[in-house]
Amino acid sequence: MFAKLIFSDIDGTLINDDLQVMPKTRDAIRQQIIKGNIFIPASARLPKGIMMAVGQILGVCPMIAYNGALALDETGRALITRFFDAKKAAEICRYVDKQQNGSAWNIYSGYVWYCAQEKSSLIKHEEEIVNVKATPAKVDQIEKLQGVHKALIMGKPQELDRMQKELTEKFPDLSFVRSSKTLLEVVLKGVSKASAVKILAQEYKVPLENCIAFGDNYNDEEMLEEVGQPFLMGNAPDELKEKFGAGHVTLDNNHDGIAQVLAKIE
Repeated sequence: MFAKLIFSDIDGTLINDDLQVMPKTRDAIRQQIIKGNIFIPASARLPKGIMMAVGQILGVCPMIAYNGALALDETGRALITRFFDAKKAAEICRYVDKQQNGSAWNIYSGYVWYCAQEKSSLIKHEEEIVNVKATPAKVDQIEKLQGVHKALIMGKPQELDRMQKELTEKFPDLSFVRSSKTLLEVVLKGVSKASAVKILAQEYKVPLENCIAFGDNYNDEEMLEEVGQPFLMGNAPDELKEKFGAGHVTLDNNHDGIAQVLAKIE
């Protein structure tokens, strides 16, 4: 098995439940870089949040942020930047506030993460996970942004199920995808990790069949379908594991699942 581009989700994939890249996984990725292969994190996180995790392995790298709405090369040059209208983002914020069900909205534009002025415990928990602080803002301020790369709604699974259906009907030009039971990601329709993977493969002149990808959830599904060598972590939902088959499932994120696969690459 041979790969030239190695794409990896971060949360639940590259890092363990203690938010660390395990030494075996770190060393396996470094070995691939030494061999001339390129490691590209592909995450729903903002760029700074990506580097908080990937910085445990290397100092600079290309990256896919915001589920594919933004992609940067190793120098920080934007290869992809796809916004949606800030007025729509503000509408989503107002919708979430009206629910009064404990859900919290987040808006990401460029390198900045905005949240409601009253920071909920959900936001504070996310700040601890990504090691980045959110900037409190009024919805009126959100409306005046030049554009929005991503919105994120945090909440209880049942409430997110309902809101996902309602918002999908309300905003047909936006894509609403779960990255976990408690997180609902919002990007412009057509934006995905898969579309970004395709563009980066072209940029680095590597056929998609020579690309490998690791993921653990539904927002990774299209990316995994796009590459020649897809691998789901052992902690992925059973439905996804059944879809891809046992040959494409590795160990979980707490047991060096990435390292297990990379060890087989010549």
